Amino acid sequence: MASKACCEIPPVVTHDYTPNGTFETTANFKSYVTGPKSSKTGILVIFDIFGYFPQTLQGADILASAGHLVVMPDFFKGQAADPDCYPPSTPEKLKALMGFIHGPAKLEDGEANVRAVAEGLKGEFAGVERWGVVGYCWGGKVTARVSGPGTPFTASAQLHPSFMSVEDLRKVTIPQLVLPSKDEPADMVEAYKKELAVHPDGAVKTKSYIEVYDKAIHGWMAARANLADEDARNEYERGYKQVVTFLGDNL
Repeated sequence: MASKACCEIPPVVTHDYTPNGTFETTANFKSYVTGPKSSKTGILVIFDIFGYFPQTLQGADILASAGHLVVMPDFFKGQAADPDCYPPSTPEKLKALMGFIHGPAKLEDGEANVRAVAEGLKGEFAGVERWGVVGYCWGGKVTARVSGPGTPFTASAQLHPSFMSVEDLRKVTIPQLVLPSKDEPADMVEAYKKELAVHPDGAVKTKSYIEVYDKAIHGWMAARANLADEDARNEYERGYKQVVTFLGDNL
């Protein structure tokens, strides 16, 4: 599937972004909720390890502008990672980063929490008939893990995903949009492309799409987005157009 970034999205705000949504308790988590609650389509957003950043909240609002209900839970319960630990350019930063990844961001916990929230959202927003899931970085890895057999989701998007794994990809049963940055391992990106081309699930094979944003840094659609930079802002905008188009086609 050639997902074309042809849709319209709101103008990207470069400074002092004011979110459109509200913070509510959903499925026992504080969550950012935006978009029409009467919508028949919903998107569960899994943020990166840095939690609620203006760039990520703006991204949720962009997704909601297409008519979806969007819910972004605080899976770290207010204890997000320190942005200064990335990139891990010193032993101290690496220790802090890995401590967070193996602690609050433990993948098994993230996967269990997403599945529990997805089940809770079915009751709280009973009018939503189809849910998609979008994950950034760490959230992209969790997204892959919840896209396999028995998934509560209809389509998913992995945005500058961390810890990419062909084993995860082989298990997915729903269409995938995968947007790696220039910083993701090139060999793993190529392995992803090859796996999608021969995937045994027909919908995954024909409706999935992967594109490397070779001018963008890891995190360009979330907390690390530098929206004051024109080139970075253009790639942020292009990425969100692509996500909105993909989800519009598959939800």
